Amino acid sequence: MKTKKNLFIWLFIFIFLSTYSLNLSQKKKISIFLIENINIEGNINVNTFDLKNKLNEFYGKSLIFLNRKELSQIASEFIFIKEIKIKKIYPNTINILVKENEPLAILIENEKQTFLLEMGNTTTNYIVNNKESLPIVKGKGAKKNFLKLYETLKRANFQMDLINEINYFAIDRWDILLKNGKLLKLPTERLESSVEKFISIYDKDNFKNFKIFDFRINGQLILE
Repeated sequence: MKTKKNLFIWLFIFIFLSTYSLNLSQKKKISIFLIENINIEGNINVNTFDLKNKLNEFYGKSLIFLNRKELSQIASEFIFIKEIKIKKIYPNTINILVKENEPLAILIENEKQTFLLEMGNTTTNYIVNNKESLPIVKGKGAKKNFLKLYETLKRANFQMDLINEINYFAIDRWDILLKNGKLLKLPTERLESSVEKFISIYDKDNFKNFKIFDFRINGQLILE
């Protein structure tokens, strides 16, 4: 029964759109399949009421001519939103599935704590279940440069949950302290190759007793 109903709706829309060529002003006057409900799913840190309030202008408009791009642009104003998926549910409903920006690390700057998010944004207010597993990031300039480091570590398949603390130094250097006490010293140049080299050796028997892996000098690895 539901399948027949949906088929009828789509058939009606096809005939309607095939019969009439409408300009923008005419589309605004269409009074069928008017949007009455906007459902938000998948959000944790995005307030449902606030998002619905932002999308208030879509209520009463025809579902047929829903401007997905405009809706997505409005939703992207929320720093927690990475992307959304929009689904029309005829006759009168929009379903919005929210994918939020994940927190990558906790930035400590001027004794204040903020979360560093996937798209480079920061926020002090974030609901997160795995806060203890997030690395601490410190150092003047760390906020500006962290995303590049994170993307490098990700490409190298470095396990972020192994990291306890990351320190950035203005002399273009990163120190990464692992939870097992090992310290990785990296230059900002040759960053990716240094990380890949560390991954290839750090759990080998010959290197297990070393605590410091220093890649700062080009062509050398200093172990302590």
